Amino acid sequence: MKFVDIFAEELDYREQLFSVVYANEKGNYGSSEYEKLLDLWTNVEYLRNYAKNNNVKHINDFVRKRLRDAEKIEDFIDEILENGEPLDRYFHQLNNNETGVKVLSLRKGKTSKIDGLRLYAIKIDTNCFLITGGAIKMSLKNDDHPDTREEMKKIENVKSYLQTEGIADEDSFYELLIDMENEK
Repeated sequence: MKFVDIFAEELDYREQLFSVVYANEKGNYGSSEYEKLLDLWTNVEYLRNYAKNNNVKHINDFVRKRLRDAEKIEDFIDEILENGEPLDRYFHQLNNNETGVKVLSLRKGKTSKIDGLRLYAIKIDTNCFLITGGAIKMSLKNDDHPDTREEMKKIENVKSYLQTEGIADEDSFYELLIDMENEK
């Protein structure tokens, strides 16, 4: 796995929002999770098939809402970053049981304007987040749907990896990024 700065070309946003890039079975790297998810969530054919496979009754309505949600997520994150607001405005605690400041806190992207899609991230530091994946929200609890269960495994695996690497704040995370870059 490797990590990429989502907005690397836009210097004002640098070093705030990162995404995991997972290696495939052959060890090759593709797109970041953020890019892959937005591509899927704006693909009408994918959304229609997803709705059919999950026994959604009103497929056209489902597709229309997911397309709207994907656009809103992108716009909302851009707005937060452009205004210099904290990413906590979008990424809320995944578990309400977490209290206080916690190293590598698990987060979900959520706002009242977006109800059907979730990005999952790890809060590295005050305003430094790493997106590990995301899902179309099909159930109230993450354990009640296979897609969200899989995303919970991914976020826990990435958190475990970061802990193994001694990541405790953005400085140690940036050092890891430099080390990863030097290994190329």
